[in-house]
Amino acid sequence: MLLPNKMPLSKEQLLSFVCNIIDQSNSCIAIIDQQDSNLPILYYNESFSELTGYINNELIGKNLRSLRGIKTDPEIESEIDLNIKSQLPVEINIIHYHKDGSPFWNYLYSLPIKDETNEVQFTLICCKNITDQMLDKMLSKLEREVYAELDKGGDTEVILQLIAQKIEMYYIRSVYCAIRVLDSTGELKVVATGSLPSTLIESINAYIIEPTAGFNEKAVYIDNVSHKQIELNNNIYNDISSLEVISCWTKPIVNQHHHILGSITIYLKDQASLKQSDLEFLNKLSPIITLSLKYAEQKQELERLAFYDMNTGIPNQNYFYTNLTEWIEGDFTGIILIIQPGEYSGIVDLYGRKTGDELLIQIANRLKNHQKVECNEDIIYGRFSNSSIITAKKIYDDKIDLYVSRLRQELTTSPYVLADREMFISLNIGIAHFGNGVLMEESIRQADIALTSSRKKFGTVITFFEEETNKLMQQEMDTLNQLIHGLKNNEFSAFLQPKVNLKTAEIEGFEALARWHSPVLGSVSPATFIPIAEYSGKIREIDNAILKQVLKWQQARKEKGLKLVPVSVNISPVHFYHDTFVDDFISLVHQYHISPEYIKVEVTENFELVDFEKAKNILMRLKEYGYESSIDDFGVGFSSLSYLQQLPFSEIKIDQSFISNMNNDEMFAVVQTIIQLASRLKMHAVAEGIETVDQYNLLKNIGCNTGQGYYFHKPMPINEAEKLLNNIK
Repeated sequence: MLLPNKMPLSKEQLLSFVCNIIDQSNSCIAIIDQQDSNLPILYYNESFSELTGYINNELIGKNLRSLRGIKTDPEIESEIDLNIKSQLPVEINIIHYHKDGSPFWNYLYSLPIKDETNEVQFTLICCKNITDQMLDKMLSKLEREVYAELDKGGDTEVILQLIAQKIEMYYIRSVYCAIRVLDSTGELKVVATGSLPSTLIESINAYIIEPTAGFNEKAVYIDNVSHKQIELNNNIYNDISSLEVISCWTKPIVNQHHHILGSITIYLKDQASLKQSDLEFLNKLSPIITLSLKYAEQKQELERLAFYDMNTGIPNQNYFYTNLTEWIEGDFTGIILIIQPGEYSGIVDLYGRKTGDELLIQIANRLKNHQKVECNEDIIYGRFSNSSIITAKKIYDDKIDLYVSRLRQELTTSPYVLADREMFISLNIGIAHFGNGVLMEESIRQADIALTSSRKKFGTVITFFEEETNKLMQQEMDTLNQLIHGLKNNEFSAFLQPKVNLKTAEIEGFEALARWHSPVLGSVSPATFIPIAEYSGKIREIDNAILKQVLKWQQARKEKGLKLVPVSVNISPVHFYHDTFVDDFISLVHQYHISPEYIKVEVTENFELVDFEKAKNILMRLKEYGYESSIDDFGVGFSSLSYLQQLPFSEIKIDQSFISNMNNDEMFAVVQTIIQLASRLKMHAVAEGIETVDQYNLLKNIGCNTGQGYYFHKPMPINEAEKLLNNIK
């Protein structure tokens, strides 16, 4: 309730009237004597008394400066006095103190009161406690600053330091502040402070509560330490002679899972009770700190995801590339090494991929040890692929041989412990130079080329990049380029090699083989173009091109009423495991209306090593559609007999390397065993690569019913196979 500022009353009448009016008001109001230069308080109502804690007449005759405290701004006080004396209205926020010494934000505004002569006799001072609003405003501003730092990618400790400093600066109480975070050992460690050194905060913490066990996340822990004084070492803190912490409040910081992350502690310089506004302030401050700590956790996780391999914890390619780029931009030179254990594939096959990962971890650990021996930080490394590690070393050319020799000794002289067994591992290492104007990608490519060359020899092999190797790689690229053109121009042809009944000499079927004659390269061997097609992803197109030619030929014979025989089509493992292989295969065969009995799927022996269960499912689906399958080159890879009996093959093809060495008693026994195995598994055995009459007779005598090879027929174009079938009576 406000009064008009001019009233037709004398000063005495006016004072009595105003006192009566403000007593009826719920607002906090005091009356100031405008005529006295000290601006004394003449009267205040009960609401003002409740606000300040001063009762009866404790403030009568005193001025507003009686409400001042350590954090009251003297400039604001002077501004209030000046405006009142100048008879100007006042509207301002200032920190005032209750009688018990606790501070509050006071929203203060004034109203001059004039008497009948139009002279200002009194000024009404109206007050309102806006502590909650001001603390909310402070927290909102702090939150914006924290978000801004987070958006800039600021360091977490810097952000927490910002929070601690702002609290000391703007909090209504005179305090010190510290933020502690739970470390990996479960201890709360100071990571941010306001004006005090962290070592000093740690010494104070020895006296206070740490909410680490059985804590209540909603509570604020209060410790009154009025008789505890921390003496400081003047040699270290010569600007502070002593520090007395009267009390402190500690608030646990927790995440969404209610696990403690740390704590914030407010150290009070004077005795004061914890008020509701303080409690709400700490409760609202806690999520801001939680956000910062969560950001730190996410930042660490993102860095781990960005720079470390998930399965092994080894730095990854991104980590390696980032650091090597910095080296090259800094004009450093040295060598890049790509290290691949020769036994990696075998270990994975025998013990699983986790053991393969463990092998790479142990290699990385030896690189770390070697780095310590070298006593420098000029080594970086990372996981380059599933089976290899890449490392770089700053080094001068005349030191390379000695370094590589020492590294080889570190990596290979002692056994690795894998699957509870000690194993000596051979390594293939490709080396190339970096720096001196060579792009990083080119250096890595050269090291990779050198690694490829090292794989061609047995044992631990270290190979330096040579330009001749690069030429061979260029030839492969040229072949790939022509292969792409060849697919577009239908340069690939299906050649058919007959499968012959060894007892009757009748043709039982054919195997379809891909042949390529390039106008640019001439006739290209399958041993050359198939690996290139596989790693380039073009093998599916070649397989399908051959299958279409076979189906088209069979369809033409069917329409003419001519004899049909089964044809086996080779499917690359890369193609076999494609997600749509079965559906695409069935759809293509159905387009030509060829019965399943005349098409057989043939895969190489090592196909099941990629994913046995998936292979089994694919073969079962084919069988459900009525298509038989054959396993090619049996015996030359890593097939397990336990796997073989679970797979629905109808045919086993014995690799020609066994057939060509049948004059050896041991090899003869192997071939005989495979034939017997096929019979017991109700599979059909086919001998490949029969070239002599002796081989033919031996196979026939030990019960092999079918064979193919130059002894009977070479692979031939479809038109020649057409003539061959037509001549059969």
